[in-house]
Amino acid sequence: MSDNANGYAAKTSSNKLELIEYKLKNFEPNEVEIEIDHCGVCGTDVSYINNKFGITNYPFIGGHEIVGRITKVGSNTTDFDIGAKVGVGFFRGFCNECSCCNDGNENLCSLKEPTIASYGGFSNKIRVQANACVPIPNELDYTKVSPLLCAGITVFSPLVEYNVSPMSKVAVIGVGGLGHVALMFLKKWGCEVTAITSTSSKATDAKKFGADNVIGTYDEKEKQKFSQYFDMIFYTIEEDLRWNDLLDLLAPNGRLHFLGLPKNEISFNIINLLRFQKTISASIVGSPKRMFEMLKFSSEHQILPVTEHFHFSKINEAIKKLKENEIRYRAVLSWKL
Repeated sequence: MSDNANGYAAKTSSNKLELIEYKLKNFEPNEVEIEIDHCGVCGTDVSYINNKFGITNYPFIGGHEIVGRITKVGSNTTDFDIGAKVGVGFFRGFCNECSCCNDGNENLCSLKEPTIASYGGFSNKIRVQANACVPIPNELDYTKVSPLLCAGITVFSPLVEYNVSPMSKVAVIGVGGLGHVALMFLKKWGCEVTAITSTSSKATDAKKFGADNVIGTYDEKEKQKFSQYFDMIFYTIEEDLRWNDLLDLLAPNGRLHFLGLPKNEISFNIINLLRFQKTISASIVGSPKRMFEMLKFSSEHQILPVTEHFHFSKINEAIKKLKENEIRYRAVLSWKL
């Protein structure tokens, strides 16, 4: 079996991705090798390609929403067989020794290895730790499931971590690649769901995804009706908002939870938090265990993102559309279409 792979790499922050051949990392006993069938394209991939965070090493191969079949199993790996359909999300490996790893919170491990730290899923194969993989349920559409390994786990994990009640009133800011998935999960969770969007044309879609109410981001009169109303607000966009006004929408003991990264630093009037014991928190993705639970929940309720599909050879077209906000709502690359 060859140690070489082919993937689409950015050689600089401004060039189009090009197909290159490269050598895979050494195969370890606790790893599996996966032949990739599908991989989602996420805004984070674009940020790394553009070196937004100043940490990208070129040539860079993105992709962290990976679905494929296991073709090789390490000598210390017993959880998967050859041919198993699995998914890999934002992390490809962990130290497996720290308290976070031992407690099942591998996503918090200080030595975790992002899937895109080296060559990621915009390729035909990858090697990852077996415990970073999750089995793909047969009940889910194999061609559409990959975005759940990022967007799905990002919105599902805080529902569990913060014990969100099915009776909760939850608002989602943004009806995009992440927000539309949040609406789906929250509705199936049992919550009363409100979509907050600056794009009026998305109101109909928001209702289809599960929103009971839709209000405009800048419709101050409409938002006044929801003063002190929400038990939780999910922020899923990358825009600066009037943060103290947002806190006013939270009920006592309410939580504003960031799943997206605002453009600038944020500030709050601490009095707004103190008076009613409101909380601000943030997270991305989740542990492998939580990802397994998310996929199980998705299969039981048939939660799948709205996707556009591209052959891997059209990766630059997919990225261009994503940059121009023309994807409805997630892009998925496939080697066979």
